[in-house]
Amino acid sequence: MITLLVPAAGIGKRMGKEVPKQFLFLKDKPLFVHTLSIFEKHPLVNSIVIATREEYIPFVEKELLKAGIKKVVSVVKGGETRQDSVYQALKHAPSSTEIFLVHDAVRPFVSFSLIERVIQGVKKHGSAIPALPVRDTMVRAKEGKIYKKLERENAFLVQTPQGFRAEILRECLEKAQKDGLLFTDEGTLLLHYQKEVHIVEGEPMNLKITYPQDFLLAEHLIECKIVEFQKEKCLWK
Repeated sequence: MITLLVPAAGIGKRMGKEVPKQFLFLKDKPLFVHTLSIFEKHPLVNSIVIATREEYIPFVEKELLKAGIKKVVSVVKGGETRQDSVYQALKHAPSSTEIFLVHDAVRPFVSFSLIERVIQGVKKHGSAIPALPVRDTMVRAKEGKIYKKLERENAFLVQTPQGFRAEILRECLEKAQKDGLLFTDEGTLLLHYQKEVHIVEGEPMNLKITYPQDFLLAEHLIECKIVEFQKEKCLWK
């Protein structure tokens, strides 16, 4: 069984809205519903667990019902951090889960083919995260001034969904909780505990909606029917 874990308890400060960004309406439905709809349709994903803010649980359940999303087996209270939310979701996942995928609720343009690449990577290596090679010049800066140029060779931008054998992710999350350590994503969590982390090719269209301009871009992508375009180009199949 393959289970998707969705941490959706963040407050989205950088969006500058009173409502967390994952709950903002993108056209006719909340952003997180656009995201989950992809996994609902994917034949390899069996179940979904969402960890969200306690006060939004009724809203999430109502919107899932309206959207006809049936793979969600639990909507649970998330934690103060992404890692806490992933851990809470994992604890409520079906016991027969063999592979976990962890995906940002605010990446609504993930493709079928990317999901499948990650799953195949997990089956082959035990872990797989999508990543894109850095294209632009990278620098370090402080107080508006560049003080160091960074080498972009062998540098990648990490995306989600990140996939792992169930026993590997569970072991590392439990250790991190016991050790009082926090990590920004599951790949770095595994690296800390000396587990191998493999990458697969990511996709530029797999945008993470973080700032207001990202949301505006997402609206335009929906309007220009990017989903249909991706299907035609076989990115979703």
